[in-house]
Amino acid sequence: MLSALLLTLAWQNFYFLPSIFFGLIPLFMLERKIRLEQANSKLWVFVYVWLAILVWNIGAVWWIWNASAGGAIAAFIINSLPMVLPFLLYHNQNKKTGTENIWLFIGLWIAAEYLQFWWDLAFPWLILGNVFSYAPSLVQWFEITGVLGGSVWILILNFKLWQLIEAWQQKQINTQRTKWLNALFIWVFVPLFASWYLMPKEAAKSPSVSVVVVQPNIDPYTEKFNGLTPQEQLVKMLQLAETKIDANTQFVILPETALQGGLEENSLKQESLFQILKGFMQAHPGISILGGMDSYKIFEPQAPKSLTARKARNIDIWFDSYNAAFCYNGSDSLQVYHKSKLVPGVEKMPYPQVFGFIEKYSISMGGTSGSLGEDKESKVFGFSNRLQLAPIICYESVFPTYITSYVNKGADVLCIITNDGWWGNTPGFRQHFDFSRLRAIENRRWVIRCANTGISGIINHKGEIITQTQWWQPDVFKAEVPLVQTETYYTKNGDWIAWVLMIFAFLSTRFKPMVFARFGA
Repeated sequence: MLSALLLTLAWQNFYFLPSIFFGLIPLFMLERKIRLEQANSKLWVFVYVWLAILVWNIGAVWWIWNASAGGAIAAFIINSLPMVLPFLLYHNQNKKTGTENIWLFIGLWIAAEYLQFWWDLAFPWLILGNVFSYAPSLVQWFEITGVLGGSVWILILNFKLWQLIEAWQQKQINTQRTKWLNALFIWVFVPLFASWYLMPKEAAKSPSVSVVVVQPNIDPYTEKFNGLTPQEQLVKMLQLAETKIDANTQFVILPETALQGGLEENSLKQESLFQILKGFMQAHPGISILGGMDSYKIFEPQAPKSLTARKARNIDIWFDSYNAAFCYNGSDSLQVYHKSKLVPGVEKMPYPQVFGFIEKYSISMGGTSGSLGEDKESKVFGFSNRLQLAPIICYESVFPTYITSYVNKGADVLCIITNDGWWGNTPGFRQHFDFSRLRAIENRRWVIRCANTGISGIINHKGEIITQTQWWQPDVFKAEVPLVQTETYYTKNGDWIAWVLMIFAFLSTRFKPMVFARFGA
């Protein structure tokens, strides 16, 4: 319970960051005690560690309950289980060797976090390194390691502080003072110095793009999908945009599912909502609109169908539904991207042959239900002036390696469109906003964030908030967003640190543990 409390306190809405560096120490102590005293030790390690991780999950992301009680329970249980496996394997190896193989544990924990980026039940929300999202000045070195580097820092400091506590209990502090001072300097001050050193300095003024960002604040439960018509919603957004448009405006940014009601992609330009957009842009020549839409695409009778294709009722027509992004300039240019990182249990049924029983507990978030179609990779919206924008849809923004794929394809700016009102006034929308600050650092790109409800804003390439809106208020603002062209080590190499540590963990079980223990010290 102490571990669960310390880990939870570090997360929003508590903001007590130091506790993250102590949160795993009680579990390390408990694992040793069980190993030395319990015959059936594996079972007890599983029970106690899972209980701690489960309570931490509930304490940090309890707000999922506001969208669906059943879906929240499933999420808490499923998301906590992979975090227990590193402790079990670490415990098993410790029993064999009689020593604490910390590098094995770190490699296994990072492997479990890395899994959260790729499997069908992906939920990277509680990656340990995400806790720095509200203190980005401490982790400017994420441009090298990515968010997993933050997890490694947390894990190492937990272990070193455990060693320090043990030395104090055994009255060894005075005899090993130099050792502990060196360890403190290496694992505390070196990362902080690196962050200060890597903080980008103010450079000469660079080219920029002029945008108007619209936060309509349409209630997702009472208005978005049931109350206001799609036409009324779009007109409201465009009226807000008109209050800030000037002669320099190049883009109007609308949120996720700004256009909803099911638009047919086979004939998008003929849809009534696109006719409204076309009329707006004729009144404001030179402006493009980027936003989200709820769309579908009909398959030709003899065309191969995707795994997510569904059959229309009483008609022999097959189609795919999408959570999509579009960019339209009112003429011939219309670009569309289909969300690729879909929310498990909401937009995608994970491993349906195994987990089909949880479909009835899926979290309802409006729009089209059931598994959606998807693009197999990211897509960048390009324009004649060589400007390229990354259309990132909601949940995709919590996948660091996926965001690098946009930058590697030439994205000058990260544009996140979302709808964060499902959880109410809870830490959920704030956490989601702050995770974007880490994406900015990892790729050294400015972020434009447009939310229907939640927080819209501008984040610079240092992770600093330049502009942000208030919760649950309609708002609109204009901004000049610089185009940064630098390419970071993390952008080019992704989660290299995960592979290095997994290999290191494997080697630590094959060679003398003392070699790795000394390296760790």
